[in-house]
Amino acid sequence: MEKETRNDLQFDAERKEEEGVSRRKFLSGTGGAALAIAAGGLLTDRAVAQPSALPAAEKTGDKPPVPAGIAESKMGTVPKYPHLLSPMKVGNHILKNRIIGSASGAHLLQGTDPSPTQAIMIHHANTARAGASIVIISQPIKIHPDPDQLDVLKPGASPFLYWDIANSATRNMLSQLTEGVHFYGSLCAWKAEIRPPAGYDVSASVSDVGHGVKAGEEEKGGGALKSKTPPQPAQEKKELTEEMLKAIIDSAADQALLGKEGCGFDAIWLHCGYRGAPTARLMSPLTNHRTDKYGGSLENRARFTIELCDAIKKKCGKDFLILLMMSGAEPEGGYTLDDGVKFAKLFTGHIDMLILKGDSGDVNSPDNFVTGPDKYTPNLYMTEYYRKKGVTVPLISDGGFTDMELAEKALAAGKTDAVGMCRALITNRNFLQLAQEGRNEDVRPCIRCNGCHINGMVYTPWNRSPWHSICYVNPTWGLEHKIGTMISPPTDKKKVAIIGGGPAGMEAALIAAERGHAVTLFEKTGRLGGTFNTFENVSFKWPHTDFKNYMVRQINKSDVKVRLNTEATPEMIKREGYNAVLVAIGAEPMVPEIPGVKGKNVILVTDVYGKEDTLAKNVVVLGGGQTGVETAMHLEEKGHMVTVLEASDILARDAVRVHFYDEFLQVLAKHTHCKTILQARCNRITDKGVTYIDADGKEQSIKAGSVVLSVGMKARSESALKFYGSSASFYRIGDCELAGDLRTAMRSAFGTASTL
Repeated sequence: MEKETRNDLQFDAERKEEEGVSRRKFLSGTGGAALAIAAGGLLTDRAVAQPSALPAAEKTGDKPPVPAGIAESKMGTVPKYPHLLSPMKVGNHILKNRIIGSASGAHLLQGTDPSPTQAIMIHHANTARAGASIVIISQPIKIHPDPDQLDVLKPGASPFLYWDIANSATRNMLSQLTEGVHFYGSLCAWKAEIRPPAGYDVSASVSDVGHGVKAGEEEKGGGALKSKTPPQPAQEKKELTEEMLKAIIDSAADQALLGKEGCGFDAIWLHCGYRGAPTARLMSPLTNHRTDKYGGSLENRARFTIELCDAIKKKCGKDFLILLMMSGAEPEGGYTLDDGVKFAKLFTGHIDMLILKGDSGDVNSPDNFVTGPDKYTPNLYMTEYYRKKGVTVPLISDGGFTDMELAEKALAAGKTDAVGMCRALITNRNFLQLAQEGRNEDVRPCIRCNGCHINGMVYTPWNRSPWHSICYVNPTWGLEHKIGTMISPPTDKKKVAIIGGGPAGMEAALIAAERGHAVTLFEKTGRLGGTFNTFENVSFKWPHTDFKNYMVRQINKSDVKVRLNTEATPEMIKREGYNAVLVAIGAEPMVPEIPGVKGKNVILVTDVYGKEDTLAKNVVVLGGGQTGVETAMHLEEKGHMVTVLEASDILARDAVRVHFYDEFLQVLAKHTHCKTILQARCNRITDKGVTYIDADGKEQSIKAGSVVLSVGMKARSESALKFYGSSASFYRIGDCELAGDLRTAMRSAFGTASTL
């Protein structure tokens, strides 16, 4: 059956005609060549960098005609988001809009170079181009960093390489970085690197060193992991003296002056959140136990930060902006929301903008586990509260903003003066253009995985993922500095078949159509979306559903022909005369060779969703990867008692480590009827449950009426290979090439389709 799809999201065909030549036709140019701009694209943030093949304008009258292939502007005569796009006066500066590029650094684009690389420069310039009125650089910058901070080749070294701002060559490259940001009319700020000397803290303390979670035993009371590994030695910290605090202030002020005069920075960003830097630790009663003028009262705890700001202003002048980020409120025992208001009023007159974030975890870098009515903007209530309590310093709400409509409403209501964005400007390098054209529906949703921060960490040796900067939904991010040299323009228009309507198939179809090819997308079911359709009733998978709906919308707006309820065959593809076939039929669960694995009470993890009510009350999930654990949490929410058996010594070893993994474990711990057992190897399944060998080599048993298999996925390679020979060109993309995740599927699809 052939059917043009509009899936669940109907699209007005008349509107499509009114839009004129589509952006995909524009990218195809004339003569089969695509026109695009490197590092972000003119009309698409995934645009392929290719030379223009447009003909020269003919001389007719006083003005040249519009070159063939350029679409009519979609911009209206007035902005759809007038508050979001309105200029804003801060100090003696005029910001171009109310979008603040939150502190970020594509750390893994840096490598071992002691100065900013071209990749880093392009990343930050593109953030300005994407719409940020202030771009905040979080890469560590310091005057004469400690040698250990520079030795990235040292075993166990951090990937966050320090830039020595006292080095003239480094300042030269930093000035080029700031100039790239200034090119797009944006200001550039950087994170002040303020650390105490080794062995010192704001108060005398004893802290454990070492991070991460290791080997396991049976979990009790939820999902918080317990370790059999002995704790590392505690580290005693001495209290910083007043003289040391004064030296830290002087050093930071000198650093700010070098940043302004030697590098062209317009502002500095002070980290005063979640008890990290000395500024934050002095503000918090949880970490500040001093009895001198820097401890005790709230005013005393604010003193160091105020003195620091005044010293920077004295060195750099009033035109040099100070952006201060703080937790809007702390956990129990820390300062309250009303205390935060008092801090803000004390800082007024000493700073230029105040950024409010959550204290840590999900509300600091909101992930998919943030649910409820405020899941998109979980920190907005803070700036709203501060404003109602009389705070007058310009406020920035930071955390989760990706939706233009919500940002516009928040600004129009006076709940915040500006919005902090980071991930939205990574997933959408054309965010500003979309805002100017009023196209909120075309904003590519972030799935909030935090993979853009870093995928692997040195303190988690079980994670063997390479260090890289990559976005799960924008396959060009991390390649912006070289994508223009990686892809050539198409040589002719091809008839392309794509088999499979999951994310990889849809991405490949969109890119192929953008390059001017005639594309048909085959999907054997009645809906596009693939496995992402199974997430629609999972409480903590809402960003994935948003992303799937976005991809379907883009297909609906494109020139891609979709045939639903059609299981393509090699014979069909050959008969219909396609020049190229891209197979995106995904992966399938692996089935371990365990006695009883074919029992009636055994179900594959991919078959669970939508059939939860058919499972028994007690369920065992074999496999503690991210998919297995998330399935267990979902089943628990549906009323089941679940036990997860994981053969290794770590849960969810495939999960993103930074700003996600800890929250993942915290959420798991709240699922009190979901138990996890590590180092447990299942050796038999019966109709009454399972038996397994525990960490001590002893056989144990668990009663369960249903067993879910989640021990990994394997590419459907053999099924895909059947299509070889059905067209002149054959490709496997997505999970049927290599079973992975959304990021590998999207990059595979983009890379292959860009060669057509």
